[in-house]
Order: sequence, then structure tokens, then C-alpha cells
Amino acid sequence: MILLLDTNTFIWSLASTEKLGRRALADISNNKNQVYVSSISLLECALKIRTGKLKLSLEFSEVDRYLEEANIQQMPFNTWAAEHYLKLPELSWSDPFDAAIIAQAVSKHMTLITSDHNILNSGLDGLNIINAQT
Repeated sequence: MILLLDTNTFIWSLASTEKLGRRALADISNNKNQVYVSSISLLECALKIRTGKLKLSLEFSEVDRYLEEANIQQMPFNTWAAEHYLKLPELSWSDPFDAAIIAQAVSKHMTLITSDHNILNSGLDGLNIINAQT
């Protein structure tokens, strides 16, 4: 399975694995799965750290080592994802980070692991989802 962690799931995988559900944790740690974090999530984390809305237990400079140890790859937001972003229907909530991450998941046929109720209840065509808390 090819998995994309949304920002919350990524943050939980860094510092609060007890917030992840059994299935999500098993899927993320299963070496048979390819696990990715979006460059969009990394930007969102940096913005939240800068504004004081997020504190991580490790320095942001240590994230690369964590990703390598956890076998999580970085997914760039590229023109292919941007094209899918433009094709998404208008979301009922206005979070450009969510829309960008959804576009990446849909464009690459990935399964998005999220706890975001807006995304979980979106019913978007082509979006495969795992609830991060199950």
C-alpha cells in the first residue's frame, strides 16, 4: 500500500504515537508499505512552529533523521499535484493545506491517513482514506 500522512498524522508519528489508532500505526510501521509525508505538511509544520501554534519534541533540523529511521519518504508538491489541485471540487471548508495534500493523494493513487473529520467525511471521488485514530 502507498500511504500519505496528513500533517496531523505526521506530527503524531513524530511525538504522540499513542494518538494513532492500531491500524494506522500498524500500516505506517509496516515495511511492505511505502509511506510518504508531503512537502506541504513540512511547510505547514514550519509555519505553525514560527507562529507558536506547534511545539515539537525534536528540533526541526532532526526531522530528516526521523524520516530516514522511520522509512518515511518526502513527497514534493509538483506540477502533477498542482493540476489535480485545480481539478478538485470546491471543498466545504477552506484549508489550502488540506486541498493540496488531497490533490497529492488523488494524483498518485495513495491512501491518505488522516484524523481530519472534514476530509474523512468529504466523500471525494478517488480519495482513499484511513482514519488515523482507528
